[in-house]
Amino acid sequence: MEILLRIFWQGLLLGLMVQPSKAGEVLCPGTACYTLHFGRHSWMEAQRKCEDNGGNLMTVKSQEEASLAWQLLDKMPKEGAGIDTKVRLWIGLHREMGKCYQEHQPLKGFSWVKGGEDTKYSNWEREPLGTCTTKRCVTLQRAPSSLQELAWVDSHCSSSAVGMSGYLCKFSFQGMCRPLVLAGPGVARYTTPFGIATASLAAVPLGSTAEVACDPEREVPNHFLMCKPQSNSNTSEWSSPGPFCASATLGCSYNKGGCEHKCLDLARGLFQCACHAGYQLAADRLSCVLVDYCSSSPCQGQCLPRPGSFECLCPQGYMLAGDGLHCVDVNECSASQSPCGQICVNTMGGFTCLCKPGYKPAGPDGQACQDIDECARGMPCDQLCVNTQGSFLCSCYPGYQLEGINSSSCLDVDECLEEPCEHMCINHMGSYQCSCRPGWTLADNEISCVPDVIGKASFLPTHGKKELRRPASIHPSSETLTLLPRSSIQAEREGSQDFTTHPSVLSTPLGAENMIDHDSGSSKQLLYYILGGIAVLLLLALALSLLTYRKMKARKTNKKSTSAADNYSWVPDQGETRA
Repeated sequence: MEILLRIFWQGLLLGLMVQPSKAGEVLCPGTACYTLHFGRHSWMEAQRKCEDNGGNLMTVKSQEEASLAWQLLDKMPKEGAGIDTKVRLWIGLHREMGKCYQEHQPLKGFSWVKGGEDTKYSNWEREPLGTCTTKRCVTLQRAPSSLQELAWVDSHCSSSAVGMSGYLCKFSFQGMCRPLVLAGPGVARYTTPFGIATASLAAVPLGSTAEVACDPEREVPNHFLMCKPQSNSNTSEWSSPGPFCASATLGCSYNKGGCEHKCLDLARGLFQCACHAGYQLAADRLSCVLVDYCSSSPCQGQCLPRPGSFECLCPQGYMLAGDGLHCVDVNECSASQSPCGQICVNTMGGFTCLCKPGYKPAGPDGQACQDIDECARGMPCDQLCVNTQGSFLCSCYPGYQLEGINSSSCLDVDECLEEPCEHMCINHMGSYQCSCRPGWTLADNEISCVPDVIGKASFLPTHGKKELRRPASIHPSSETLTLLPRSSIQAEREGSQDFTTHPSVLSTPLGAENMIDHDSGSSKQLLYYILGGIAVLLLLALALSLLTYRKMKARKTNKKSTSAADNYSWVPDQGETRA
């Protein structure tokens, strides 16, 4: 009979306290709680209701959060149409007026409430409307292709009367308490900071209260507890350790006396909680926590408690020594594949990458090396620059040569030293000119000389040039008309026609040079011919004057030797004849 009464009272308590609040459903995995609320509200009204309780409309940034939304939806009352009931639930995804559709983005131009970051996860049932003139908000709806999947649908942000409407909220906390485990018959009812009362939570958020009601027959008063943070750790605990509703009659047979690991029966109906090896009782004397073997700081690096022991961890760039406690440096540069593109320098706990001369660091981590284009950063050469891997080369235009092997300066090449012309050669910066002696003209190859047989041109000097490079117009100096040496004049008087001489035996030029370019104007050519003709006439006049002078002198000598005896004939004697 006593057992029947106990079962009756226990059922009554459960019937009174386990019923969830009609305000909504709640799930609390990890350090956040998610709630489901029903009612026809606009998106802005739903966001305001979540904010009033300290949260925001729910974000669905991963497949895990999407499954939580399905679990909440699965807990809702299934009246009428049952599980196939059409439902629309607002979530915290919206697009403000003036922001347009972005086809290639997962969120399509939408953003999470309160400026949350963009995410890669999305589950659109169809492409959102591309308008930019109105605000658009997103709801979760059952996907037509699967009754166990919620898809995203954009719509106007006003309320809708189609199907069952509601919204999902998310509340984040800095800590959680574990649910109460009673040592005897009774019920624990929790009230969360966001206003939902429930008797079933996987984790109780910080700031929640709990009311524990034990078996009324034992006349034990109710207990009121609060989930509070611990000052010496990052955990949260109840304000009273318990155990609650413990029964001397039942002992460890009811919920293991509320113990997390083991319950030990003692004399006179008493019991005690115990933990597995490597664990110790927490402050509530019911739950078990790992033994803090790291309190003595046995590790040089980080210490992690393990059941019955601990584990040492070293920071990046270090590894455990043989004793398992200390950390030694890892030489990353000695690996089979160097982490650097060129030069690797090991440091304590890391390494540094360097580049060879002529290269600069490249890549997101600066470990690769990229060639420096010295020719693009500034002209390091006098004339031409050619970039190479890690360096550069200097070169010169035709007609120039480098001053040295590793020099960047260019010097003019004196092409006349190699005697490229048949008669005369004149060097220029980067090129040279060929010219001919008087009476000769330059051939088409601009190197050889041929006799000038056209009129007076046979007595006039012709000239030309041979350019290796023509960076600009070259104006050669005019060639000076040269006088023939005395030997040439005598040869002319004696009828000799060979006037060919080497440039080295020509007399020194008189006056300015009269070199005439083939490209010079006709006026310069005419002046050249006139001056050449005058010079030839002067030479002929001088030769005639000399000849006349000698004849006159001979006549005077003959007149002085004439006498009366000249009319007689002299006959030499015999002795003179023998001589």
